[in-house]
Amino acid sequence: MIEAVIFDMDGLLIDSEPLWQEAEIKIFSTVGVHLTRELCLQTMGYKIDEVVRYWHNKFPWQGKSFEEMEKEIFEEAIRLIVEKGEAMEGVTYILDFFKKRNVRIGLASTSPIRVINTVLNKLNISHYFEVLHSAEFEEYGKPHPAVFINAAKKLDVQPYFCLVFEDSFNGLIAAKAARMKTISIPDKGYSNETKFDISDFKLNSLSEFNDRHFEALNNL
Repeated sequence: MIEAVIFDMDGLLIDSEPLWQEAEIKIFSTVGVHLTRELCLQTMGYKIDEVVRYWHNKFPWQGKSFEEMEKEIFEEAIRLIVEKGEAMEGVTYILDFFKKRNVRIGLASTSPIRVINTVLNKLNISHYFEVLHSAEFEEYGKPHPAVFINAAKKLDVQPYFCLVFEDSFNGLIAAKAARMKTISIPDKGYSNETKFDISDFKLNSLSEFNDRHFEALNNL
């Protein structure tokens, strides 16, 4: 029985993955690390500090500390989200779907809480969520399951009664490790990759989810 639904945010509720990539490409270039969008996919779902350390291990730089890089990427991403951020297809539909069925709604994101609040205010959807939880408060980000487990604790719902919506494979692994039911909605460029088949259902958009999926998940 599904008692709570937990949503990822970047790439699922808002089309922000390209904006994070744009921010990373710009800021890393200031220390001579020239990333591409394809390279940025290697750290999709990572926390900012993990991204910075990942690329420093591959391309060590001097002149800026980890903390300076994290702050600059963070601020640039927020600026781009406010300027360019747009809701993904079906956001209001899916939130209304669960609200009408009295399913508790939470959000568990790798993004810092300030980014989470910026996005929810930008999309005018803050009122749907009972719980917001950021991996910035966890020792490890996704694919570690902590962010989902602790979001469930805040919702006061056991993990196996939770359903997670995710777009990234790292997030999907985290949700599965937390023993939660899963819906994957990968980016269209990766929707044919079989690794996403580990989810209970793989959809093309939030708007595809319906009563048939809900009933099937309730019977698992």
